[in-house]
Amino acid sequence: MSEDDRHPDHRDRAVRIGDAERDAAIEVLRTAAGDGRITVEELDDRMELVAVARYPTDLDRVLADIVTELPSEHSGTVVSGTQDGSRMETRPGESPGNREVLRSPWTGLTKRGRWPVKPYLRCEPAGVVLELNFLDVDTDLEIIDIDVAARTGTLKLIVPDSWGVDPTGLARSPISVITFKANEFAQEGYPTIRVRGSIGSGVFIARGPGFRQRRRMKK
Repeated sequence: MSEDDRHPDHRDRAVRIGDAERDAAIEVLRTAAGDGRITVEELDDRMELVAVARYPTDLDRVLADIVTELPSEHSGTVVSGTQDGSRMETRPGESPGNREVLRSPWTGLTKRGRWPVKPYLRCEPAGVVLELNFLDVDTDLEIIDIDVAARTGTLKLIVPDSWGVDPTGLARSPISVITFKANEFAQEGYPTIRVRGSIGSGVFIARGPGFRQRRRMKK
């Protein structure tokens, strides 16, 4: 163990990074390569360094000539742990009592019917489909916050026409797939779902009810 590792209170070694930070760094590098700011060879070399990075300053060295804000400048943010070791910032007012973590088993996961929706949802598709169907949900929440960690897999949101979906906080990679067929703004008195996080090589779908679902809702 190095001297730095024995002193975790050192600012540069305060908090270890997880896959979410590495994925974000890789997407920055891919974008930079696509813009012609680094070569393909540099991309490969830097991605190898990101893969073995352990601390924010390790990413600083890789991204210093590309970004204006270094990863270590955000290393003091309050975070919560996840199954895959990645981290997500905790929103103001969020606590274990009003948060639900949804992780897909290998067969996938679907939430439908009148399921009790918490104001904060953490969604981890992990290579399969995680579907959240809000068509029959009865809630007095004005805002539902969804944090997404989808290096792979699909997150599908099915929402009533009266609801809104705000995906502006969702970071996507060049190889991700986004299908948005929902309303961005909710009608008065109905919830807005705010989505943030990251989609690596995964899929994000937000849509309203399909034909059969509309027929069922009219009965």
